[in-house]
Amino acid sequence: MTHLSVRLKLLIVFTLLFTVAFALSFLWFYNFATDLAMDNLRSDLIGTAIRAADSIDAEEHVTVFESGEEEDLFYTHIADQLRQVRDANPKVAAIYTMVRSSNPDELLFVVSADENPETRAHLREPYDVSEYPQMIAAFDGQIADPEIAVDKWGAWFSGYAPIRDANGQSVAIVGIDMIAQDVIDVQTRIKNTSIFAFALVYVGLFISVFLISFTITNPLRRITNAAQALEQGKPFQPEQLESVAQSTDEMGQLARVFSKMAIEVQAREKKLKQQVIQLRVEIDEVKRKRQVSEITDTSYFRQLREKAKVLRGRAEESEE
Repeated sequence: MTHLSVRLKLLIVFTLLFTVAFALSFLWFYNFATDLAMDNLRSDLIGTAIRAADSIDAEEHVTVFESGEEEDLFYTHIADQLRQVRDANPKVAAIYTMVRSSNPDELLFVVSADENPETRAHLREPYDVSEYPQMIAAFDGQIADPEIAVDKWGAWFSGYAPIRDANGQSVAIVGIDMIAQDVIDVQTRIKNTSIFAFALVYVGLFISVFLISFTITNPLRRITNAAQALEQGKPFQPEQLESVAQSTDEMGQLARVFSKMAIEVQAREKKLKQQVIQLRVEIDEVKRKRQVSEITDTSYFRQLREKAKVLRGRAEESEE
């Protein structure tokens, strides 16, 4: 950067600083907005799961699990209740109930709102929850997945709530799944909106930095141009720094000091030139006298002078 102008250096430095600051701000804002959106989705899923759990009769659900069959009266009644909750919330893709099994890492499906017998989880079908501890924790209270969960049916974002009997004991849970693509779409919308907003602000700040760097360096450029002209022997014109010198900041003070110095330098240079001319005249005179002295001091010149003297004497005698 040694050959770059001050303006370009300032532009590069401020741009890098703003880029780093904006990158960190964007990451923070994106994570904050995404976490906030995910928290809202979790709250929505948990709230829906609680409403579904409250609508189910715990004793009826126990009867379905222990002795019921799919499509019997109790199963159909609970499934219809789950479908009402599902249909009331377009975000819900699947809703079902589950109970504990003798295996601590396994839960059993009971009722599913899926109308298609080929795709729904069937009564008493086991499900490995060893990688989903939140499903076990749902028997103690409502909870949602911390992240997107993936199983053989696809990728989901789920919330759960316990089904309690008259004594307040959890006999089952309601699970509500939202297709992960919906969550990804939310994250994508947040990212796109954030990028667009920050891009606009970044462009605005880039223009502001450019204008600020121009404002800072323009007076300095004028002083530099005046210094270069002075260095090249061109006459200094105080009016070219007049607008800068009127400022009360450091640049104005520098312009005033430089103008005064330039005027003094020019006056001193003019005086020195005059002294040099006078000195050359004096040197030429001394040289001339020295050359004359060198000629008159020779023996030959002295002989000529003596002969000239004799000739003048003879001439004078002849005139008399």
